[in-house]
Amino acid sequence: MDLAIEDVARAKRGIRLTVIAAVPLLFLLSGLAIRYGAFASVSPATSLTAYVRAFCKWDCTWYVDISEQGYERFPIPGHTNIGRWGFFPLYPMLVAAVRSILPVPTILIATAISLACGYVSCLTAWPLMDKNMRAYVLYCAFLLSGPFSFYFATFLTEPLFVLLTSCLFLALKRSNYLAAGLSCALLSATRPVGVFAVLAIVMRMFEEHRAKGGSASAFPRRLLGRPDLIIAILISPAGVFAFMFFLHVTLGDGFAFAHVQRAFGRVGGSPLLFLWDGLSYHPASGWLPSAPQWSALTAIGGLALTGVLAARRQYGAALFCAIALILPLTSNLASMVRYVVGLAPLTMLAAVLLSASKPTFAVALIVFLTTCYFMTLAWLGGYLALV
Repeated sequence: MDLAIEDVARAKRGIRLTVIAAVPLLFLLSGLAIRYGAFASVSPATSLTAYVRAFCKWDCTWYVDISEQGYERFPIPGHTNIGRWGFFPLYPMLVAAVRSILPVPTILIATAISLACGYVSCLTAWPLMDKNMRAYVLYCAFLLSGPFSFYFATFLTEPLFVLLTSCLFLALKRSNYLAAGLSCALLSATRPVGVFAVLAIVMRMFEEHRAKGGSASAFPRRLLGRPDLIIAILISPAGVFAFMFFLHVTLGDGFAFAHVQRAFGRVGGSPLLFLWDGLSYHPASGWLPSAPQWSALTAIGGLALTGVLAARRQYGAALFCAIALILPLTSNLASMVRYVVGLAPLTMLAAVLLSASKPTFAVALIVFLTTCYFMTLAWLGGYLALV
């Protein structure tokens, strides 16, 4: 009898694992089909190579150059006076490593890796959303077949950033601080804001300390008594420190990634002022918001979701997301849509909120799949808010 019960339980677990793996695969394939349909409707060339290259816009071209040529030493006659140093190296290095094995064009390799990262990110999200199937389906749909799924289907850092962020918070959920520190190190080599995930690690350590009855004043002593926690904290910024060391050796400026931002039009200022300017930038005609208004509204929406995270006592995720949004807002509104979409805690929370009832779940799923086509057309057309 007991053996029969165990067999039934094992069979149910097998079915559940199959479903968990099949859901993101289904949306990965549907996303490819929808985006290809949008591409084919505006492009005379319908080959796979043309399809993949059409999605490589804006920052994608910089990452292709870094992967193929590395970081230049300034100045180089005949090249742009804007260096590639503002783009962090981990993802281009990963693509270059695969290209050294497979004789395939860079953009094809990068696209395949991005899609794979998106798929694995969905699998990693399953335990993070407490095995909520409706939320899981919505999250997979949003990431792989949703209105911004093109970010996860080309050579941008969002796919790797979301995957590493998910791995970090899953490690924290399981109190595996060394794995969290390693994930943070890789995050800090992917995008500059990734280094601030170390604050989420420290906050989780503090929460665990308090849950065990420890006082706030005793927390530093607990850290000093746990070498594994100290190591986790110390390795967290390793990625950005390694990049800074490389820039110092090759350029003489370890902060070149920050100094070059001025060449991209990013000048320091008040986040509130940039938000107000964006909201005040009315369209020349029509009723649809302008690109700056879309960026400002998205930033406000992201900050609102960050507040919800804090209200739900997910303080580490809330702090990380707040810094990851406010820091770029100190320069301008550029890429705010992409930055919000690339914050896994926010998109997971949105999926959970939208899945609270069957009607909202169904409506959200339909909207995600429908808008994928039209937002892909906007991306292919170079709509500025999506940069």
